[in-house]
Amino acid sequence: MDRFRAPFDSTIRKAFAGVMFGLMFCLCAQFAASDAQARQAVDPAAPADAVGPFIGTGKGPGGSINLFPGAVTPFGMVQLSPDTEGYGYGYHYYQNEIQGFSMTHMSGPGCDNEGDVFFTPTTGPVLTGASDVESPYSHTRESATPGYYRVFLSRWGVNTELTATDRTGVARFTFPAGKTANLLVPISHTLNDTEQAEIEVVGDREMTGWVEDHAFCGSRQRYKVYFVMTLSEPFSSFGTWYGDIPMGPGKISAGNRHALETRHGQWIGAYASWPASSHPRTIIARVGISYVDLAGAENNLKVEAAGKTFDELRHHAFAAWNRALSVIRVSGGSASARRVFYTALYHSLLMPSIFSDSDGRYLGFDRKVHHVAAGHLIYCNYSGWDIYRSELPLLALIEPKRLEDMAQSVVLMYQQGGWIGRWPQINLYTNVMAGSPLTTMLCMVWLDGLHGFDIKTAWAGMFRDATEAPPPGHPYQGEEGIDWINNIHYVPNDKDQYGSVSQIQEDCIAYGSLYQLAKVLGKSEAAKTFYRRALYYRNVFDSQDHYFRPRNSDGSWAPNFNPVVEEHGFIEGSGWHYQWLAPQDMAWLIHAVGVNRFNNRLTKFFSYTKPGWYGQYYNPYNETDLEAPFEFNFSGRPWETQRVVRRVLSENYTAAPDGIPGNDDCGAMSSWAVLSMMGIYTVDPASLAYELVSPLFSRIVVALRAPYPGKALTIEASSNPESTPYIQSVTFDSHNHARNWIPLHDLSSGGTLRFVLGTKPNTAWGSAPEDAPPSLSEAR
Repeated sequence: MDRFRAPFDSTIRKAFAGVMFGLMFCLCAQFAASDAQARQAVDPAAPADAVGPFIGTGKGPGGSINLFPGAVTPFGMVQLSPDTEGYGYGYHYYQNEIQGFSMTHMSGPGCDNEGDVFFTPTTGPVLTGASDVESPYSHTRESATPGYYRVFLSRWGVNTELTATDRTGVARFTFPAGKTANLLVPISHTLNDTEQAEIEVVGDREMTGWVEDHAFCGSRQRYKVYFVMTLSEPFSSFGTWYGDIPMGPGKISAGNRHALETRHGQWIGAYASWPASSHPRTIIARVGISYVDLAGAENNLKVEAAGKTFDELRHHAFAAWNRALSVIRVSGGSASARRVFYTALYHSLLMPSIFSDSDGRYLGFDRKVHHVAAGHLIYCNYSGWDIYRSELPLLALIEPKRLEDMAQSVVLMYQQGGWIGRWPQINLYTNVMAGSPLTTMLCMVWLDGLHGFDIKTAWAGMFRDATEAPPPGHPYQGEEGIDWINNIHYVPNDKDQYGSVSQIQEDCIAYGSLYQLAKVLGKSEAAKTFYRRALYYRNVFDSQDHYFRPRNSDGSWAPNFNPVVEEHGFIEGSGWHYQWLAPQDMAWLIHAVGVNRFNNRLTKFFSYTKPGWYGQYYNPYNETDLEAPFEFNFSGRPWETQRVVRRVLSENYTAAPDGIPGNDDCGAMSSWAVLSMMGIYTVDPASLAYELVSPLFSRIVVALRAPYPGKALTIEASSNPESTPYIQSVTFDSHNHARNWIPLHDLSSGGTLRFVLGTKPNTAWGSAPEDAPPSLSEAR
């Protein structure tokens, strides 16, 4: 979901690219390694020590990657991280000043977002303007490990350390001797468009308040984040300020305890100060947040962080990450591959985010307070269009119970809001992107055997989304052009030009998922309905030039179609990018194009000399093509899939700040790398088929969890897997495996999948027509 917001990248960040980028990263990596080396002496195989949180914070050919390096726990509500900009995404490695730290960030989306509950330390007189409080910093005095971040703010001489629990953030500030120490909370400061805020100084060591921000990607819908901050030492002075210019200097009211932003664009905040000391002074700020109310923030803080030292919380966060990452143990690969793999897995486990408070309360899509059942969590922030392709299938394999809670959270979204969104943020429908990706998610989860959610209600919501338009004025827009789809069975370009072709392609993926689910649920009539609907994508396929292309409401093809021109009927891509998008029915597509023409085009698609954002070549920087490298498995040339997957991994996934292609989009790109490096990927998640490629490690052990029957899935490869990209043969539990795919249920039942690899292609393995993965049209 990168190019949808390309202007944001190009206008905000041009001034910050630096020629010292690579050198700074090397210095930072050396500094960050010290903590890891100390732990490795105890546990040399700790997966969390292999994670590089600065990977993905740089800038590549696809624009800024927009990941954050700060403190977070797996799927945590809080992402406490530094902000190097006042408006945008938060942190960029190439920017050289830090404005402060905020409690909420999304992982790698392409729109300005969140950055709520902002605070920053200073010394000397209290200053309140954004340019007055920002500080230069050096990557040589900055480091990060899972659950921990530290940086030295050179302007103020303050060492800042951050850690987190699920719903709280904790900062430890070490102020220099001889200077007044200040902690500023400019509560109006967010990374998006603040609507209103309030802050209050309570007693001599606490602040409380809330900030109302806008949803991302231009949405005018609003949400509130409440906070309670407690300080380890009583402050000696305090006050508030008001400013008339957002992020500009404010008029300070010393001793005042309360400030309320009374109009949009106003700038308010509060501060606490401690007198100069003859020795360095350490202040610890503990901050709990809640999307429900102040009581929720206070209780989250009490339950998760009260009475615990900073170092205890840091240790607990690291241990939580080590447990989460240890579900997959890899060995027999290079240190670089291990670092790339575990960093990608780390980024795959950041979102969706926990949304319910520690007492089980959460704010529903009806804006009412609800309680989640004991032992369960509510999740929010589903980058649906992105993550249905790779992250959700990965979570299905390694986090089945958590994914069941995520599925039930989507069901509750429908119960409370009336519809299943495609990119819901917090408890809001943002209507970003296309299709019904969370329908594909729910179908996949149930078909995978994960039944811990309300499938009856889920089916009602999915059926409604697939066949009806929301009423006028509803915040959810539904499937674009649904009335046209119901009548002429495609989205006409002369009536809806926003990706008219890709809209119906995406919808048909969801329809195919519903067909698979309807069969399992015994809904025979619904299965017939959705089978027919799943084939609607064929109505925008031109059998003359063998491309998907825009079509008008009278049945005519839109004139002047050029398949290499982006946005001409397609969202964030061209006809070349989208000519492969029928993952539910690849057999028909290959037959309709012609197998030789299909293979020649797909080979040409990967013939670029270097990665880039091209209209006619594979785009590694966005999700439009994530399935394309694996489609040779369907067309009788699986060795080409093995070749191009290795190429994409080697060129686009590295241990550098620009080591993730494009925006990570909440784990979509990272999870693609995780699955590909393991040697498995699913083009159509609802098919339960995982295409096989060559793994990058000699041994991979996946700890399987209930409700799956198996205990462990072991993936083995012959020696030197990085230099032997081609599959020679495969066995599963010592039985020859000729097909170039494997059912999910074989993987989740446990066993050993073994690859014999070589330096040259074996064109006989997996290339027969019967070796190809299943397709929708073959099922009938």
